[in-house]
Amino acid sequence: MAVAKRTSLALPVAEPFEFGRSAEFAERFVPSTDSIVCLRDAVVTGGFAPEPFVAHLSVDGYGSAGRRTQAADTDDSGLVHARVQWVDEPGEGSAVATHLDAVLSLSTDLSPLYDAAGSDPAFARVVADVCGYHPLRFTTPFEAACWTALSRRTPTPVAVRRKRSLADAVGRVVSVDHADLRLFPTPERVAAAPDAVRATLSDRTARTVLDAAEAFAEEDLDSLPTPTLVARLRGIRGFDRRSAAAVGLRGFGRASLLPLGERRLRAAVADAYGLESASDDDVERLSEHYGDYRGYWARYLRAWASLRTDDESD
Repeated sequence: MAVAKRTSLALPVAEPFEFGRSAEFAERFVPSTDSIVCLRDAVVTGGFAPEPFVAHLSVDGYGSAGRRTQAADTDDSGLVHARVQWVDEPGEGSAVATHLDAVLSLSTDLSPLYDAAGSDPAFARVVADVCGYHPLRFTTPFEAACWTALSRRTPTPVAVRRKRSLADAVGRVVSVDHADLRLFPTPERVAAAPDAVRATLSDRTARTVLDAAEAFAEEDLDSLPTPTLVARLRGIRGFDRRSAAAVGLRGFGRASLLPLGERRLRAAVADAYGLESASDDDVERLSEHYGDYRGYWARYLRAWASLRTDDESD
């Protein structure tokens, strides 16, 4: 399906911010395959706000490899520019701006994380390597919850195919520069199509996805304090403390939530801090220094490690 009806947005960012870092990690972020596409001169994503839209995001000096170059355009400093195309009828630009700000964490103030790194030489080296990276989120918190359900005890390539099938069944597919961009469905769209969900996913996974859709559709979870949010997420069928923390961090941007039980995070901690190996206890102990930013400490370590190993980020 082609797109039309355009508008433009200028989105402020909290410095330091390197758009090239966001592009680089977006390209590596396997869970968002198909819902975030990196083109030669832009990062493209979309969604429902509530009208379906596609947004091409760029800044001055964004080059073909996703890094900042010396050749700058005339764009204003400190802004990310979004060229928005409405798939059906035009909607509210402010809703799209809020959506995009969340996905790229544009307004997130990272200064407390950087300040704490000043007394942690091991992590200060990590910050030096990825400074200006604002942790990328899923395109919506609901997408993060569904990914948690789809990827549970499942190889990543299989989970990606299941997520693609779900988006094909109840989301939207839009053609962008000869590539298919999938707009991940809203909770309401999923809840309204239980038969399609059950036909697409296994019984157990379908039950979890439908339960998550009901939880997200019934309440504005983003407005809840973090402890209450975690409790609500743990109430979803099949979700435990680890699942709730992962969705809270990577879907809602709750920086105080620490993602335990991640093999790649333990490996990154061991590498950064010179340990032979790292346990979840080590991760908890070392993260305490970062207080309410412990989750972003973990996200930075994962991003840093992905650059060193060419593994998937986040």
